[in-house]
Amino acid sequence: MKRYVKLIIIAIVILLSIGVYYIQPMFSADERPEFKIIANSGDETLSENMVLKGYYSENVMLGMGIGDDLKITSKGTTYYSESTNSFQSQTSESDYEKINQLQEDYRSFMRGKEPNLANFFEDDTLLAYAELTTNNYSSVTEDEEFKIEVLNKKTNKESSFSVDLPKGTNYSYMYIEDIEVANNQLIIVTNGYSLNNENEQDEHHFYSISLPNEKIEKDESLQLDLVNLDGKQIQYVELLSGMNTVQTSKFLVYRVEIGDEQSETELYEDQEIYETTYELIGVNIETGEQFLIDLSDEVGNQALSSAFSIEKDILYFYKKNKETITIYTYSLEQKELREMETAELSEAQKTALKEEVTLSVYNGAAFFVNNDKIKGKDQHIMAFDLESGKAVFEGSLIETKKQSATNSELYLYEVNFQE
Repeated sequence: MKRYVKLIIIAIVILLSIGVYYIQPMFSADERPEFKIIANSGDETLSENMVLKGYYSENVMLGMGIGDDLKITSKGTTYYSESTNSFQSQTSESDYEKINQLQEDYRSFMRGKEPNLANFFEDDTLLAYAELTTNNYSSVTEDEEFKIEVLNKKTNKESSFSVDLPKGTNYSYMYIEDIEVANNQLIIVTNGYSLNNENEQDEHHFYSISLPNEKIEKDESLQLDLVNLDGKQIQYVELLSGMNTVQTSKFLVYRVEIGDEQSETELYEDQEIYETTYELIGVNIETGEQFLIDLSDEVGNQALSSAFSIEKDILYFYKKNKETITIYTYSLEQKELREMETAELSEAQKTALKEEVTLSVYNGAAFFVNNDKIKGKDQHIMAFDLESGKAVFEGSLIETKKQSATNSELYLYEVNFQE
C-alpha cells in the first residue's frame, strides 16, 4: 500500500509542476520582491561570496503557489525566469548554471542530452553521460538500455555505446541518481522498485560498466542489512550525496529512515505516531565497500534527521543544547568522528536554530541559514569557526523592494559560495 501512496504522490507533484510552469507568466516581474544578504556583525567578507538559492511563491494554497526559483546574494536577487536558455523549462535553477556552462564549453557533446546533473560526470580528463531509455517514473520494459556517451577532453574524441539493463522486467520503475567513474569503470547509481520486493522498499543499485569493454561487469545493491532494525522496518531511503554535482565523489552517503509499521488508515491520514530513527550508510565508489556510519550515540538522532553538510569525504553535523551548539566532523575515509569546539548561543541564535536550517561549510566556518522566511522578520544567517567554535559572522536576509504578499512564501534549499 505504501508503494501506491508514493506513486500517487509522484503523479500529483508532476501534474502540479506542469500546471505551475504554464501559469507562471502570471507572476509579474514588476511585482516580485527583492531580497539581499546583509552583514550585521563579524567578518563581512564571509557573506560576499554567499549565494542563497530558493523558491518564492504567492497565492500559496496547500503548499503550492505561483512563483519562481531565485538566487540571492549581498548584491540583490536574480529570478530564474529572467534567464533565457533552452534548458530552462526542463531543469531546476540549482542545476541550470552548471548545465549552461557544459553546453557552452562542449556544445556538440551536450546536444540532445537530458539537462539533469545526476546523468553527468566530469573530471580533468572525461565528461561522461548516461541515461536510461525509459522516462523517469514510467514503466520499465524488456528492451530497456543504458545509453552511454563519453568525451575525452584532452583528445576531443567521443565514444558512445549501449548496454542492456539486467533483469529490467523485474522493475516497475527506475531512474538514475548519479554516475561516477573510477578504475576505468563507469558506475551508474539507480533507484528503482522491484516487482519481486516483498518489503516494499526501493532497490538502490550500482552498475559497474567497463569503459574499455563496454559491458556491465558488476551489479550490486545497497546493503540495507547493515542497519539494525530492532523489530522496526525501513520507511524510506535517500541518497544524500552525488546527485547535484558532476564532480567526482569517492563516497556516496545514504540516509535510512526507520520506524514502526503503519496501517493503511495511518498512511492516508499522515499520522506520524511512531518513533523515527535514522542510520547512514557510506559507499566507497573506488573499492565498492559499504559501511554503516554509526554516529547516533554521539551526535544524537536529531542531528541525523536534520541538516548536515557533505564536503568531499567529510560530513558535518551539529548538536544544539539549551545554551550551546557543538559541531562534529566525520571522515568517510578514516571512519572517525571528531567533536569540534562548542559555541555559546545568543538569544537570537537560539531562536533561529529552533526553526529549520540549512548547514553549509565554507572557508573554515559552518554557516546556518533559516530555510523559511517568516513574515515581518528578517531571516537569520550565522557562522561559527570550525576550530575555535566562536561566532564569526551574523547576518540577515532582508526584503529591499515591495513587501511580499500576505500569503507568500520564501523557501531556501541551498547555500553555495562562489569564488
